[in-house]
Amino acid sequence: MIKFDTVVKQLKFRVLKEVALNYWEGTLEQNRRKIPKIISPGPKSTMRCCIYKERAIVQERIDLALGGDPDNPNILEVIEPACDECPYSGVEVTDLCRGCLAHHCAQICPKNAVSFGSDLRAHIDKSLCINCGLCARTCPFHAITNRQRPCEVACKIKAIHPREDGIAEIDEQKCTRCGQCSYACPFGAIMDKSYITKCIDIIKESNSAINCDTILLGNITSSYYWM
Repeated sequence: MIKFDTVVKQLKFRVLKEVALNYWEGTLEQNRRKIPKIISPGPKSTMRCCIYKERAIVQERIDLALGGDPDNPNILEVIEPACDECPYSGVEVTDLCRGCLAHHCAQICPKNAVSFGSDLRAHIDKSLCINCGLCARTCPFHAITNRQRPCEVACKIKAIHPREDGIAEIDEQKCTRCGQCSYACPFGAIMDKSYITKCIDIIKESNSAINCDTILLGNITSSYYWM
């Protein structure tokens, strides 16, 4: 039995398996719209806010399993409907702020974005803040958080960032296709494209296609997933 360290990986495998089995049997076109209901049978959703969104995201995963957007040269793509649960990144003052007199956070801010209100607690002007995190590092009470999305933290070359609508966007000029953002995303909203159908075509065209069965195909799917 294959073991997965996350449900995201298990979901990816299930989609690849259904796509591979149907493609092998020549039924993919007629069953393509049925696969989301196999993965998410309902009536209640188990991964998203509703069963319809859940199935819509599975359909996006099927598209990626079949090669994704041909106009996108990157092997990684953002599944936009799946990328809407993470909060915006940024520096925030929490309730732990004691309104101290030292004002380390304001003194170190290069943009003068920190001020103090009548409650004596720190407040950050988002129009000035550049999210450098200096105030968070200098606060003696750890009352300021520098919240970053998992995908942004994972990318060491800063090749991924949120668009104005909050959806993650990959900078093609910086991205090295390492896949760390995909592994780090807890919602599985960043996925690598699959070329498993091309692998199946090669197998069918070779002599090894003789006497192949679904057990062999299952092994192929498993091997392809872990590549």
